[in-house]
Amino acid sequence: MDLGKAFSYVFDDEQWLSSILIGGLIALIPIIGQLALLGYMLEAARNVAMGNPRPLPQWNNFGEKLSLGFGGFVISLVYALPLILVSMALICFPILAATGARSEEAAAATIVGSLGCIVPLIIVLSILIQPLLLAAMVRYLQTGSLGAAFQVGEVIAMVRADLGSWLVLWLLSLLCGFIAGLGSAVLIGLIFTYPYSQAVFGHLMGQMMARLGRPLDTGYPQQPLV
Repeated sequence: MDLGKAFSYVFDDEQWLSSILIGGLIALIPIIGQLALLGYMLEAARNVAMGNPRPLPQWNNFGEKLSLGFGGFVISLVYALPLILVSMALICFPILAATGARSEEAAAATIVGSLGCIVPLIIVLSILIQPLLLAAMVRYLQTGSLGAAFQVGEVIAMVRADLGSWLVLWLLSLLCGFIAGLGSAVLIGLIFTYPYSQAVFGHLMGQMMARLGRPLDTGYPQQPLV
């Protein structure tokens, strides 16, 4: 992946400042803002994959961004549900076990010991789910169909075909999340870092999407994995 291009392309657009600042202000709107910024990221990915010479999204199609973002939210929620349920079950187990302890010290030891086993399991499960979530997002963009994101067999096959790249993409998503968080200490900083990180990750996802190609019925040419 071309990391340098992902971080620099934003500034190649003549209207980059308005795109980023408007996105940052919209992000301040509870729920709606987060959905719109998710759609902003997905639109950037789609633009990159389609070879748009100016892939940085503008805000003249707010409704489309909101629609894309809502679809992305549904995908994220469904794929995160197993992790949420398993985490809740695993966390409840040491609490229930501790209730039968004879002393507060024994209860605390039970909880700490159990968490030492549970946390690594949750981390492993998260690592397994995140590449699938990203692949589901890509299928959503490739086909324009929310249902395609939940064709689990196809999603798993996509990840297995290039597991290393999907893991790298996931790690880069963590990096972008860190960048977004840099501005959280100062509200003005967050207005810039949040949409900028979304734009960067959108470019990275778009690069991955371009490598994979799109289904034949969309008219977008297939490209081999390299």
